[in-house]
Amino acid sequence: MGRPLILATTQPDEVELLRFVRSLAPIRVFQSCSRSIDDLWIKDWEHEEIPGAAFRVWPQTFPWSPEYAQTGGPKCPPERSGLFYVAHAGAAPVLEFTRSFLEDRRRPEHTRFGRIYRARDFSAPHGLNYDAEAFAKLTDSVWRWIRKVGRRLPGAKAYSPHFLPDAWSRYGTGRP
Repeated sequence: MGRPLILATTQPDEVELLRFVRSLAPIRVFQSCSRSIDDLWIKDWEHEEIPGAAFRVWPQTFPWSPEYAQTGGPKCPPERSGLFYVAHAGAAPVLEFTRSFLEDRRRPEHTRFGRIYRARDFSAPHGLNYDAEAFAKLTDSVWRWIRKVGRRLPGAKAYSPHFLPDAWSRYGTGRP
């Protein structure tokens, strides 16, 4: 994945972000892993919280055929064995979103923030199988939207989080 934007979000912010991406292209959302292939795909992200710490967004204007794999092997913890995931998602036309954990005070502060990434050439040693320039334009639109609706703390450094509206209203002091 490419250079991320650091985000402070809540579940309502995630829905608004996904709605914006959907305004650019039809989307499908999938989680990192699940007990079945069908359950990887989120059917109603507007009304149900997406499980897990991360998810991916596929703008369907970019053709792609997901390939699936299953976890396992001798070093795989038993509780993680047999889970399905989308293989090679780093080379797919997807945006990867890692969730914010703003209320979890056990985490170091810098790990409480989420991120959004996009696939880049270095993620695909054999090249990307989609129009990378068009995908970059779509992701640039998403990044601009985040910068437009998000807020940053006064004096924020380049790698400080963009608080989306609900997160700002709850945690805008920058000290979740």
